[in-house]
Amino acid sequence: TDLGLLPTFSTWAHVTMLHMYLIVVRLRCLDPDTQQAWQAQLVNHFFYHAEAKMEDVHELTSRMIRQTYLKDLFVQWRGLILAYDEGIVKGDAVLASAVWRNLFKARDDIDVRALAAVVAWMRAGLKQLSELTDEEVEMRAADVFADLREQFPVVDLPTAPMKTALAQAGISPT
Repeated sequence: TDLGLLPTFSTWAHVTMLHMYLIVVRLRCLDPDTQQAWQAQLVNHFFYHAEAKMEDVHELTSRMIRQTYLKDLFVQWRGLILAYDEGIVKGDAVLASAVWRNLFKARDDIDVRALAAVVAWMRAGLKQLSELTDEEVEMRAADVFADLREQFPVVDLPTAPMKTALAQAGISPT
């Protein structure tokens, strides 16, 4: 509700994939065999859970239809990895664009403050994960995810260049 997202299967999937993405980024620091094993298990569990949710919650009893949706979801997962990786490398504007396309479904009516909070939350999560030892990542990676609402005060603070631009425009930051 804080982000204005509808409570749909797609929202659940993309919020979950956002968490998975951050963990996968940290797993890349492990040796290749360990990283591949952990990532495969993480992704497999997600897709098993997604299929169960389709059947139990959304009453999709046709295995063929579920498999079609799961294939689409896998394509989204792969695209999301590329888009978020590009954003992590190229900067917050590119990352925000990727989050807007994936999590917010490229809607025109989103709250940009919420979008900025997600980007700040992602950066904070990556920082916290980077501070864990490899052993801690394996045992408690999910524990580092702070409440997204904690990022709103962060995105509400104008940066020095923004303060200058506001002052030049005769606007007082509130």
